[in-house]
Amino acid sequence: MRIVVSEYMCNLSAVRRITKESLRTYPDITPGRGPADYVLAWGDPVHKCKYGVIETGFFWDAMHIDTVGLYSSCSLNSAFGIKSILQYKSPRPARDVIFGCKFPESKYKQVSNKVSWDGVVLPLQNPTDRSIHRGSSTEDYYDFVKMACKKYGKNLFLKLHPWNKGDVERRFTEYANENGCTIGRCDHSVLEKCKFAIAYNSTFVVDCLIRNVPVAQYATGYFWQVPGVYYTSYEFPDHVCFNEDLAQKTCDFLVWRYCFNQGMSIDKWVGMIRHFAASKEIFPMTEEYSYG
Repeated sequence: MRIVVSEYMCNLSAVRRITKESLRTYPDITPGRGPADYVLAWGDPVHKCKYGVIETGFFWDAMHIDTVGLYSSCSLNSAFGIKSILQYKSPRPARDVIFGCKFPESKYKQVSNKVSWDGVVLPLQNPTDRSIHRGSSTEDYYDFVKMACKKYGKNLFLKLHPWNKGDVERRFTEYANENGCTIGRCDHSVLEKCKFAIAYNSTFVVDCLIRNVPVAQYATGYFWQVPGVYYTSYEFPDHVCFNEDLAQKTCDFLVWRYCFNQGMSIDKWVGMIRHFAASKEIFPMTEEYSYG
């Protein structure tokens, strides 16, 4: 079987083990383009052969390979995906894995600032992120933040994303000041007493689920249909229905059946890619290669 890996992925500085150089010792796996039996694509696949789509998230150093697509069309949001999440029994709770490891407890490192908040929390995203552009635009996202500020007023805390700097931060700050909201950089302490969190389609949803914090998703994207997430269908709720058991089911599935650690050895990378290429399952991830 000839396997082609996206050259873009092999050039990513974040992917420490899998590079064009390291794959040269494995003749069945080639970075680049050309005829193949299986393609590991970055972004939407444009290949007629069997493929997997790879992306970063949702934990520190985590990545995932989806057999269907990305964002709103990913396998997690399918009827089979929801059923698989609900039926899965993990060997160890995801909370124990995430909070018991030496890595940061989130996809991004958090600042050390502590905030206690009993209102609504909105984790801000990078407005130009691919996840936003998948179904809307940068201006749509700014409108979402502006409307959220008007809706929740002084009860809203805007949690700045690590990449929110310069004009982006200034614009968000203007929205907050105009409506009496609070904005700042802080760690996950802001979630401990909050009423609920609302995200556009941010993977910060996982940070909420793993901490048993009620979370709403405003737009389609990753997690808009998964158990434990309250999808608002582009509306701003006053309350969010939440089930801790369902939230932990989703987290367990992500840790053991969906995500893996990009820092694993090149031999493990190759073994996992070969396994995905040969598998006929929608969720080929095994415990051996998983983030758990």
